[in-house]
Amino acid sequence: MLANLSNPWLLARLLASLASAALGLYAVVVAVRVMRAVPGGARGVAVLERSGEGVLAVERRAELVAALVQVGLFVTLGNLALLVLAGDRLSSSIRGAMCAYGVFGSSDWGLRALGASVVAALACAAWLALHRFDLGLERPLLLRTKLVALLFVVPLVVLDAAAFAAFALDLDFQVVASCCSVALDDAAAGYAAMQSAPLREGAAMAAAVGVSLAAALALLARRGAGFSYAAAGLGVVAAAAALPAILWFVAPHAYETPHHLCPFCLFRPEAAGLGFPLFGAVLVGLACALSLAVVELGSRRARGLAGAAPAELDATLARARRRIGAYAAVGWASALFFGLIPVVRYALATGGASLFG
Repeated sequence: MLANLSNPWLLARLLASLASAALGLYAVVVAVRVMRAVPGGARGVAVLERSGEGVLAVERRAELVAALVQVGLFVTLGNLALLVLAGDRLSSSIRGAMCAYGVFGSSDWGLRALGASVVAALACAAWLALHRFDLGLERPLLLRTKLVALLFVVPLVVLDAAAFAAFALDLDFQVVASCCSVALDDAAAGYAAMQSAPLREGAAMAAAVGVSLAAALALLARRGAGFSYAAAGLGVVAAAAALPAILWFVAPHAYETPHHLCPFCLFRPEAAGLGFPLFGAVLVGLACALSLAVVELGSRRARGLAGAAPAELDATLARARRRIGAYAAVGWASALFFGLIPVVRYALATGGASLFG
């Protein structure tokens, strides 16, 4: 319903997503013009290294693309946080919704919009890593490669905007939403395995080990491509393991009740807004881990175009590995730290008693 757009949270998120999509689409138009002017392979690199008015025009267009995309992609990354914040703030406007779960669950497009925003944010982070790596090279080896990659990233940004628009227009503030305690907690109570203390503790231990190993491998990425790819693969596994651990183990300790599993309540003031740094750290770790693999793939492409003198490529790649690996390690370490806060606090308050009996 168009009346929903009078809500400042929905309107702000919609305008931000439309702006990032518009910037991306215009960047794609300019990128296509650049790719038409620049041949593929080593011949295209040679064209860009020439001096001439035509080449300067191409380079200016390429710089315009980069500027537009960087602004649009940073907005897309911020849109994910804005979507979660909007869902939490709108919970007071829908009867029965105690947190963002009720808001997203009241529309078929709610969780789809959230998923699309996560995918778009990860894709944008990976493209930015490739772009930064290309800027560190003395020669424009990856210009065409990153412009081609843009053709896959921008549709995800547009999909994010479309999914949120569908969610905003479909949202009905007159419905009575199902709160998380009914939809999640009661459903989980029907499965005895989900109430098992050993299973919950095992999930938490598996996530802690996976996150710790992902952080260690990210720091080792500087040693070679094998470590970078391993850090990327384990990063995906660690993120997948972190989600059930947060729901089954971290969230109950934050709420101090074994049966409350809602991840969206972690964004509430009652949980001290723990969800933002916790899930944000997981997203940073995963995005940087994936970026390591993207940079490695980009370096292979650049190596094939560098000719017989790839020394500057090796130096730039080493710097990228160190920087991105360090960011990934900080993200994983932060996720482990914030996940332990409610567990340690509960243990200190109860003298080490188990929450799950």
